[in-house]
Amino acid sequence: MNTDPQELAELLPAPGRPVLSRDRHRVLREHLMQHITREHDTAHEQFDTTATAPGRPARRRFVLVAAPLALAAVVGLGVVAVGNGQDGKPGTSAAADHRKATQLLDRIALAAASRPVVTARGDQFVYTKSQGSAAELGVDFSTVEELAQHKGTGTVKAYAGAVRQEQWDAVDGKAEGLRTGVAIADPAKKMTMTMSGAGYLTFQQLQALPTDPDALLKKLSADAGNVKPARRTEVVVENLGAIIGDATLLPDLSAAIYRALAQLPGVHVVDHVKDAAGRNGVGLAFAGAPKNYAWVFDASSLHYLGTTDAALLGVGVADKAGEVPNAAS
Repeated sequence: MNTDPQELAELLPAPGRPVLSRDRHRVLREHLMQHITREHDTAHEQFDTTATAPGRPARRRFVLVAAPLALAAVVGLGVVAVGNGQDGKPGTSAAADHRKATQLLDRIALAAASRPVVTARGDQFVYTKSQGSAAELGVDFSTVEELAQHKGTGTVKAYAGAVRQEQWDAVDGKAEGLRTGVAIADPAKKMTMTMSGAGYLTFQQLQALPTDPDALLKKLSADAGNVKPARRTEVVVENLGAIIGDATLLPDLSAAIYRALAQLPGVHVVDHVKDAAGRNGVGLAFAGAPKNYAWVFDASSLHYLGTTDAALLGVGVADKAGEVPNAAS
């Protein structure tokens, strides 16, 4: 029986459209290169004995460099070779500073895109654990009597020490949330409060945000449309900072945030920086931000650690408020 090839082709399903983001493709490509490298080294292992001193083992000669090693080398350059930007001070050349920040953000975006996607139902809660100042995290140890006495005056003195906070926000923003706080130096000081309504954006709204950096930046810039132009970049950074913790659960959105950030003026790399929990890392600072304020990333994994004011210690999805998810990280 003769069959027309064209007729057979018409019976086949149409080729699917690519569903992987640009960052996902890059991650897969680097993983493939790493796999090729390992196979090459196993099948074609060579030893360089020409320049080996007596009594020392021969050195393996690598033809390809595995992607994680290449990434670590580039990150090292980003941390060490910051030009004149030492100890949090930007260098003399704004263009050079921004170029280094853009290069680092590109690698941070790639690392973020490689993390697993976390799904969440509307009836669940996003859990975050943070450490920082009471004022920064919104922890108040005042008694009911003190609050009643100073109602409307704003004279209640905030606790000056470091606090640890845990928070549960409804994924759909409808259910009542929960926030607890404890003073690290004085565990007897505790706070528990319920929360109603949503903050800047619910997790469901985060899931609906565009993962194209240009579209995301346009969206957040539109949200800052009523702000004076001189402060618009500052407000966009504030909006990005308000969602970056929860967005670590959404790899493509995280990557888009960092790529959008790279387009903003005044972004520069700082070294010798610590988050609010004292963890060392590489930082990103912004024009117009408070002095010594920076976003902090682990120098090896490039995982987001939080800021110099508020460290992000854990994030995950819980079935109910008050429950700590096992996978929070």
